Amino acid sequence: MHLSRLALSLGQSATLKLNELANNLKAEGKPVVHLGGGEPEEKIPAGAFEEGRKMLDAGFVRYTPTSGTAALKKEIAAYTEQYYGVKPGPRNIVVASGAKQAIYNFLVSVIDPGDQIVFPAPYWVSYPEMVKLAYGTPVVARPKAGELLVTAEDIESCITTNTKAILLNSPNNPSGQVYPEAFIREMVEICEYRNIYLLMDDIYNQLVFDGLKAPSAYNFSKRPLDESVIVSINGVSKTFSMTGFRIGWSVANAAITQAMVKVQAQISSCPSALSQAAAAGALRAGGDFVATLRAGLEKKRDVMVAELSKLKKVKLHKPQGTFYSFADFSAYEPDSTKLSALLLEKCMVVTVPGIEFGLEGHLRLSYCGSEKDIIEGVTRIRKVLD
Repeated sequence: MHLSRLALSLGQSATLKLNELANNLKAEGKPVVHLGGGEPEEKIPAGAFEEGRKMLDAGFVRYTPTSGTAALKKEIAAYTEQYYGVKPGPRNIVVASGAKQAIYNFLVSVIDPGDQIVFPAPYWVSYPEMVKLAYGTPVVARPKAGELLVTAEDIESCITTNTKAILLNSPNNPSGQVYPEAFIREMVEICEYRNIYLLMDDIYNQLVFDGLKAPSAYNFSKRPLDESVIVSINGVSKTFSMTGFRIGWSVANAAITQAMVKVQAQISSCPSALSQAAAAGALRAGGDFVATLRAGLEKKRDVMVAELSKLKKVKLHKPQGTFYSFADFSAYEPDSTKLSALLLEKCMVVTVPGIEFGLEGHLRLSYCGSEKDIIEGVTRIRKVLD
């Protein structure tokens, strides 16, 4: 049977594949330790539970407007004003079935065949394939050897007349690094000067440690929102431990927002009404929840760093946010796919190869699970490698 060239060209999501593998091994009773995941173990906020329960008790769960409910848009606007310093109106917001769909809505809305989207390595595994799905060309800016952050010059050297957007994820999955204020300012200046979009994947923007904050691109913009080249993507999956609800959103100027609404209308119609109600409840009453989650993750980050420091040849940039570490294991084995497979075979620890994020020799190790699993997992790795 026939398959399209596009479908055949796409790679499988490494993180989803490994999640499935880990779950299957656990179901078989294998003593697997999953350090490849991206889901906080905390229960959802009480506000999310209550709002979801109210809708179920009422017995009416129906279609919503394509771009999202008024109630959730109101909470997103308040959240954006609090953390970004800009207050969007309803016409600036699209609620999507996850942040991934929000990104895809944007890509389909701006890319013509052959157009380029520039983003730095290490990058989230789905970026290159999502750009390809929109018939665009992914262009990767790479940091200097031994570094995990690119410079503005690294990004600018990749820009051509075909570039439609720069895509940044900060705090970054997989590295946990936060791009500094000066870098974000330069990105805004470059994009405004060249009149190309700056797509900010801010899904981890509240999960930042050590008293740091992820800089808001809007702080450096010279344009009002409806003339802005900045598109901000966020959601409840990570910050509110609501991965299964599949609610994300975009904030952008009215013109690109309207294009994204038309795209979404033809793909998924609208996000789940039940999930939107729960997301509104989380945003409305989730401040204490986020602070508690962040403090717990910071503690687990410290445990992960302490355990990885016991390996003789590992190099690690201390994560500043998210719930991932991106350690350099190349002194043990430069082929990260081979090393990840070895660790699964020899000690039943699931890790994600760095090559999937665009940087070879690294492994992404998650610390969003229990401290017990972090210690046990890294201990097993150390016994195999040292």
